[in-house]
Amino acid sequence: MPLDWDNVIAAVATPAGPAARSVIRLSGAGVVEVLQKRFACPESSPFSRNSEGSVGALVDWTISRQARRHVGLYHITGWRVPVPVDLWIWPSSRSYTGQPSAELHFVGSPPIVDAVLEQLYRDGARPARAGEFTLRAFLAGRVDLVQAEAVLGVIDATDHEQLQRALTQLAGGLSRQIEEVRESLLLDLADLEAGLDFVDEDIEFVHREQMLRRIEAALQLTQRLLQQSEQRMVSGIRPRVVLAGLPNAGKSTLFNRLLGEQRAIVSDQAGTTRDYLSAELSWDGLAIELVDTAGVDAHSTGIAAQAESLRQLQVSRADLVVWCSSLVGSDEDAQLDESMYQEAVAQGRELLRVWTKIDAHRRAVGVSPPSPHRVTHQIESDSLEGLRPPLAISAVTGSGLDTLRSEVRHRFSLQAAHRGEWLATTAARSRDSLERCVTGLQLAQFAAQQNHGDELISIELRGALDALGEICGAIHTDDILDRIFSRFCIGK
Repeated sequence: MPLDWDNVIAAVATPAGPAARSVIRLSGAGVVEVLQKRFACPESSPFSRNSEGSVGALVDWTISRQARRHVGLYHITGWRVPVPVDLWIWPSSRSYTGQPSAELHFVGSPPIVDAVLEQLYRDGARPARAGEFTLRAFLAGRVDLVQAEAVLGVIDATDHEQLQRALTQLAGGLSRQIEEVRESLLLDLADLEAGLDFVDEDIEFVHREQMLRRIEAALQLTQRLLQQSEQRMVSGIRPRVVLAGLPNAGKSTLFNRLLGEQRAIVSDQAGTTRDYLSAELSWDGLAIELVDTAGVDAHSTGIAAQAESLRQLQVSRADLVVWCSSLVGSDEDAQLDESMYQEAVAQGRELLRVWTKIDAHRRAVGVSPPSPHRVTHQIESDSLEGLRPPLAISAVTGSGLDTLRSEVRHRFSLQAAHRGEWLATTAARSRDSLERCVTGLQLAQFAAQQNHGDELISIELRGALDALGEICGAIHTDDILDRIFSRFCIGK
């Protein structure tokens, strides 16, 4: 990508198609010169005032030295009627890109948008490349590389959790942690290298124990960041919620109800589901993949054995297993359900247990009391009020499903807190650099503990600093920038 950063670039910053408003964004040293060829504030503009502060004289908006909004008209060659526009101008370097910048806001008619953009190109602007506005912001020091990637994360976010993580990274939460480590290491390196200049003098610029404590603190923080990045790489896709349990526990009925359509075959006959079904859906901004599996059958053969194998595979890949325990059925089924559930618990699965078919239980409590097995686990009387499971639901009536959705959201919000602030794309790019930083800090720590020379410690600290610099963009190559910003859309 050629570094012609003084050129004025222009691009549409709003989605294509008809809209109430469209925005064309410009940036570059000659923004004012390009715009003044076609834009003027009319005398009647209530938002633009002359130097005396009165309305009624034509305003020279080009002399403004502060960010300001001007309401005016944009004249297009060959058009008899100019286009009413709002011009937002940032005439100094105090803009997103660190350059004079502007935005034209006007009615979102595609022919008008195309005409304005073509006129800007004729007047000296050039089309912006993908991600060039954010790239200019990075090169001007307005954002670091981690924040630049967060801009793309905001654009590409498909649910509330992804958006919040991207906004946190964009606000500098992750950058501050990395910068904290870099500042500490830079101080140690400066002291060490200053001491090397006075190696023949009896001068100690930094006490070895103090330096070891700072290296240990930096190592712990970097190791935590590395762990978070690895977790984000694993969890970068939308979370998978797998419905599991014994045959005829109501999994497929629940799957259909949560999905809002009839996707899975439902029958009172156990073993109806042989394969697994998956669907994507959103719960109040949380995008998930919901998977319905066959019932647990540890002693199956033939096709049923293949179904059990697929079930186990889906459970192993789940971010959360919703274990469906039926409130109706035989005591033998209840005991088997409890045994299989405890086995899943022992395997360390992320489990959420729900008790299904409370509508059928309500009808059955007047016929026969619940078994002693169920009394010991969840049910303490013949009435539904005696039922105190973690979650009691009915896929038929919809009872308890809102609570189920809330609990699933809560579980994933806790998992997100443990994963930290990393975006998956940033985590993937930064993992190697973090590993090299951790290795460099460990070697520096070992050299300091063994009282090796300051020059050896200095070499390892410098390597760790270079690795951190690659993450935040203090050290970068054109290849790295191309890989990151080529994923952006035009106008961002």
